[in-house]
Amino acid sequence: MGFLSDTGSYIAYGVIVLAVLFQIYKALSVNIPMLKAGIPEDDKYPFTSVAALNVTYFANFGAELAVVSMLPMFFASTWELNPTTAGLVASTFAFVNLWARPLGGYISDRVGNRRLVMLIYMFGIGIGFGLMGLLDSGWPIFIAVVFTITCSVFVQGAEGATFGIIPSVKRRLTGQISGMAGAYGNVGAVFYLFIFTFVEPHQFFFIIAAGAFIAWVLCFFWLKEPEGAFDDEYKMSSVDLQIAEDDRVAQLSK
Repeated sequence: MGFLSDTGSYIAYGVIVLAVLFQIYKALSVNIPMLKAGIPEDDKYPFTSVAALNVTYFANFGAELAVVSMLPMFFASTWELNPTTAGLVASTFAFVNLWARPLGGYISDRVGNRRLVMLIYMFGIGIGFGLMGLLDSGWPIFIAVVFTITCSVFVQGAEGATFGIIPSVKRRLTGQISGMAGAYGNVGAVFYLFIFTFVEPHQFFFIIAAGAFIAWVLCFFWLKEPEGAFDDEYKMSSVDLQIAEDDRVAQLSK
C-alpha cells in the first residue's frame, strides 16, 4: 500500500523482534527464580481454569472487537447501503453491549453454576456467528439485523460471564487473572482481523464461530466450577450481621 518503504518495514520488524526478545528475557529472569524457590500456596491457582477463561475471552471479546471493525463494510457491500446507513445498522452489534454484558454477569451470579452459564454463552456465540456466515444479499436485511443482535447478546453476555467467574477462581489474585484474560481478548482481536485480510466476510464469520466452539470444548474439559463460588457473600453477610449485633449490644450497654 506504500505506507512504508522496504527499509522502513525492515526497521519496524527489527524493533518488534527486539521487543519480543526483551519481553521473553524479562519473563524468564523474573519467573525462573520464583519457580526454583517454589510457589507459595497462597499464590497458586487452578491453571486450567485460568487458561480456559483466557481462551474464552480470546474468542468472545476478541471476536467483538474484530466484528465491529468489519461489520459496517459487510453491510455496505452486501446490501449496497451507503456508509452512514451501514454504520447505523452495524452499530446494533455494539449497542447491545450496554445491557447484554451486565446481564451475563448477573446471570452468572444468580444461576448458581458459573461454569454452566459460560458453556451456554460460548455455544450460543458459535451458533450466532454460524448464522451470520450464512447471510448474503438474498436475505432480508431485517433478518440480518436480528441475527446480528442475537449473536451480540451471546458475545457480550459471555464477556460478562467471564468476569463473573474470574473472582471465584482465586479471590486474592483477581486483578492478575483479570489482566491476563483482558490481554487475551485484545490478542484475539488482532488475530481475527489478521485472518480477515485473507478471507471473505462469510468465511470470516465461520472462522470465529469455529473459534467459539473450540473455546467451548476447552471450557468443557478445563474449566472447573470454583469451590465455594457463592459462599463468601453469605459468610460476609453473617459477619456483617454479627458486627451489627455487637454494635447494638454495645449501644444498649451504654
